[in-house]
Amino acid sequence: MKRLQTLRFATLVAAALAVFASCAGCLNPELANRINGRLYPIVPGNQPFLLVRVINNTNATIDVPIVYNDGTADREFVITGLTPQVHETGLVLDWPVMRVALCDLDNPYRATIIATLPDGSISAVPFGYNALQAGVDYAAGDGIIFSLNGDVRSPAFVRVNIGYVDADRQPDSFTRADPFEAANLILLLGGF
Repeated sequence: MKRLQTLRFATLVAAALAVFASCAGCLNPELANRINGRLYPIVPGNQPFLLVRVINNTNATIDVPIVYNDGTADREFVITGLTPQVHETGLVLDWPVMRVALCDLDNPYRATIIATLPDGSISAVPFGYNALQAGVDYAAGDGIIFSLNGDVRSPAFVRVNIGYVDADRQPDSFTRADPFEAANLILLLGGF
């Protein structure tokens, strides 16, 4: 009898995990691609965009400027109130993006990232890297991941790490609709 109950419980857990795995793919395309294979693109790929993701791996609430040059002028988009619970956000920049950073493009040590620590104190964090450049650090269709991590060795208690997702390492076709392609079509139909 006990063995039968254990078998039923194991079957129930396996079924729940299968349902969770299929539903979680709706929320996380990377997970869906690992489980089911080639459903959603992770980066724009052959679309004329650059994906910029910001991940908050700290216990602080972060305000982050994403500064970029589109070939005509420097532009800035500020992400405010990125909490540890929200954890991650991002944006898709229209190509060309000549340079991109989380700071003044010409002064990487100017503290422009603002971290509000749990005790209410505010810390200004420098980006600490030279601006990333098109053709050197990334190309059209790629993704850049800026990960802000807690670091007690840093005077600001926050350190920035950079990761890249190369569009060339992504499959060319997917079984579901490509949101980057849809965005590009909407922009083209709107005259942009």
